[in-house]
Amino acid sequence: MKKMSATPLFFLTRSLFFGLGISLICKYTDKDTYLAAIIGTILGLFIILGYRTIIRSKNGKTLVEVLQKDKVIGTILRVLLLISSIFILTYTLLTYKTFVSSFLLSTTPVYMIFIPWIILLFYAASSGLPMIHKLATSLFPLSLVLAFLSIVSAFGNFDYYNFLPILTSKPTDMILSIIAFAGISAFPGILSLHFDSDVKHYVKYYLLSASLIVIAILCINGVFGEVLVNVFRFPEYMVLKQLKLLNFIEKVENILSIAWAFDLFITSLFSIYSIKELVPKKTSKWTTCILVVIIAIIIDKVLDYNYINELFLYYALPYISFGFPILILIFFFYLLKKRN
Repeated sequence: MKKMSATPLFFLTRSLFFGLGISLICKYTDKDTYLAAIIGTILGLFIILGYRTIIRSKNGKTLVEVLQKDKVIGTILRVLLLISSIFILTYTLLTYKTFVSSFLLSTTPVYMIFIPWIILLFYAASSGLPMIHKLATSLFPLSLVLAFLSIVSAFGNFDYYNFLPILTSKPTDMILSIIAFAGISAFPGILSLHFDSDVKHYVKYYLLSASLIVIAILCINGVFGEVLVNVFRFPEYMVLKQLKLLNFIEKVENILSIAWAFDLFITSLFSIYSIKELVPKKTSKWTTCILVVIIAIIIDKVLDYNYINELFLYYALPYISFGFPILILIFFFYLLKKRN
């Protein structure tokens, strides 16, 4: 049987940075953010290696079948994974809604933004894991091309003085930024525990995706500097508004930002698939549908309606994104040790 590639991990790794992630990390370390991102990538790699160990230990079984081997630990892990999937889906849907309503379709009603997107996600998720792999594989080359064009264009607006002097951040801020980057980059990888045990190129896709985020942070800081980077809500999008392709093609931000939309789409799709797999099988379709509708209502009526509630998500993101993977890895390794 042909091995499946871990291409979806490329999109999962990038997904939580758009909207809040990059802004949050830049807030802690300003001009030294790229250094924290490099070290955070190394720390996040250890979490990713933990995921790969769990995936390989499945020996052809599904994630749910592995969890059923121990009633107590399996139930705890199932709940933790379900909460993680719901949180990731909430974040990606909130980011999608905020971005589209703020920059692309500012006068369009919320339900017209949400309903087509959710229907498309449900349709793709119902086709199972092979469909997710096919979509990710087909979108991967285009995403790389868009990322490359963004980087090449941004270097033309670079001001290297925005990085001087270096190492001005407090050690505590640097540590917090490193932990935040590691968590934000590795947390969505929890969804990849559904992968087949013989998946290939797992670590390579994480490193490639994290490297692009590091370069994106360099570009954002190099163009805006430490002051402006903390002013804009979507600095990764706002920096694209400053760019010209080949020094004469303007207004390219909406085209180049499609790469971020791919990240949100694949991650939302994988989150819905994960929820469907983790809830009781007999009512999985209806339960998943109800949960997604509730999440959409909460986003519209609670999170996006009140900016204070959105700030709570903003400040809780580093702790949730780093704490949940560590907790899940501890329980999983205990389960594997007990099984052996």
